[in-house]
Amino acid sequence: MSHRYNRLRIHPAAVLGLLLSLGGSALLAYLDTRPWARWEEVGMQIEQRFEGDSLGYAYLDGERRALHPHVAVFYGRRGFEPAWPDPAARDTLLYLLEDAEADGLDPDAYHVDALRRLSAAAPARSEAGDSLQTDRDLLFTDAFFRLGDDLVGPNVEIAEVYRATQWRPTRRTLDRVALLAEAIGTEDPAGAVARAVDRLRPQAPDYHALRAALRRILDARDAWPTLLPGVTLTPGDVSPRVPALRARMQIAGYGGPTPSDSTALAYDADLAAAVRRYQAERGLDSTGVVDQATRAALNRRPDDLVPRLRLNLERWRWLPDPLGDFHVFVNIPAYELALRAFDGAQFQELLRMNVVVGRRTWATTVMSDTMTQIVFNPTWTIPPSIQREQYGSYQGRMVRQPGPGNPLGRAKFLFPNEHAIYIHDTNARSGFAREVRTLSHGCVRAEHPDRLAAALLGRTNGWAAEEVEAIWRGPWRERPVTLDAPVPVHLVYFTAWVTPDGAVTTYDDVYGLDAPLAEALGLVLPEREG
Repeated sequence: MSHRYNRLRIHPAAVLGLLLSLGGSALLAYLDTRPWARWEEVGMQIEQRFEGDSLGYAYLDGERRALHPHVAVFYGRRGFEPAWPDPAARDTLLYLLEDAEADGLDPDAYHVDALRRLSAAAPARSEAGDSLQTDRDLLFTDAFFRLGDDLVGPNVEIAEVYRATQWRPTRRTLDRVALLAEAIGTEDPAGAVARAVDRLRPQAPDYHALRAALRRILDARDAWPTLLPGVTLTPGDVSPRVPALRARMQIAGYGGPTPSDSTALAYDADLAAAVRRYQAERGLDSTGVVDQATRAALNRRPDDLVPRLRLNLERWRWLPDPLGDFHVFVNIPAYELALRAFDGAQFQELLRMNVVVGRRTWATTVMSDTMTQIVFNPTWTIPPSIQREQYGSYQGRMVRQPGPGNPLGRAKFLFPNEHAIYIHDTNARSGFAREVRTLSHGCVRAEHPDRLAAALLGRTNGWAAEEVEAIWRGPWRERPVTLDAPVPVHLVYFTAWVTPDGAVTTYDDVYGLDAPLAEALGLVLPEREG
């Protein structure tokens, strides 16, 4: 077995000679505390923990516990060398385990308090006769892999929560053993462990924005700013209740920096603008006036929003990673489609438009796929299920030819999937003006399909916008166009979202999918949510 601690053996004869001259007790103390001997002993004890037990074990508060399956693989690859002698690396992982609360996870699942005690313990032997350093090393590694499982997800059996026709998740895969081995082997294991844990999370900036919003709320739990009863607050007022209003806006992601002491009590224009945005996104009168209804909303405790944020963070762990530098993103509860491109830091929206999605009995499947073709002036073969609904029975193969009466309109955008779902134009334009837009048989109707086609083909096939315009104005002749570069499409279901300015906005749970996931995660939604 090779151990990197052997590099500490510098002139051992000289050291031993000095200790012999000081007496036998000093020699024994030196032999008991010399680093390489202690860590070599820990390495041998680690190896022994896997003899006759493929999972291995460690003692946590006197109780023998089986280890995560990755632990044996991790130590086997490194010749059972200890991984956590560096106190800074241990402290970093402890912080990250506690901070997993902002990912919507439960830090108690990783035994943080026990690990903290172990990390601070002096070299000793446990009641079971094994070194506490051995338990500590194994349990820190075990905690990393358990956190990794939860961050990579999913943390529920999705097929038991949702039917396959409702949700088609993507399972993320990462070599967590290699990730930890690389981090521990660096000159700065503390920093590398932090980067490794961050890599386990979904890398989409939207996930990190939602996580930051949850962290702000969690940090404010013990000091939630409450607006006391009183006269209505109006922009321009000066009131001792303004600092609480400003603090509440900052937690919600709307507010800027705290002003100077001389203006802290002033309900200024910037704060009023933040309040108006807050009101508009919650269906309140967007006046900036803090009346009784707005004060009640502002005083609502964070427990109301935390479960919703947690279950939406969980859904992020069911998406592909990465999403693609250029992709179509349809959020079903928001009834919106965005065409997005990554600029190196954030996803920039090139287009945003309203959409119509499937009604509850014909729900649009939540899924990710790849767009490969746009068909202009398409025909429509009426599915048997729609024939039964419209005509009472299956009438045989029925095809609608291209033309103004065709429900698919001028274009359909294909990302072939077993659910036969795609994005398309429509000859029924009134649906886009409705507040609730669950009207289709499962496909997604786009409000501005001509703009979507021009943007996609301009990026993938080098088309000029005029080429799409000509087709749009031209004869109803079917024309399929294959995309030179396939484009990822994500039909997602997020009932909580963070806007570019950091504000949290929520959407109605149009298909009733929050409650079953909350139950599976052990979360309690407020009654108004359920």
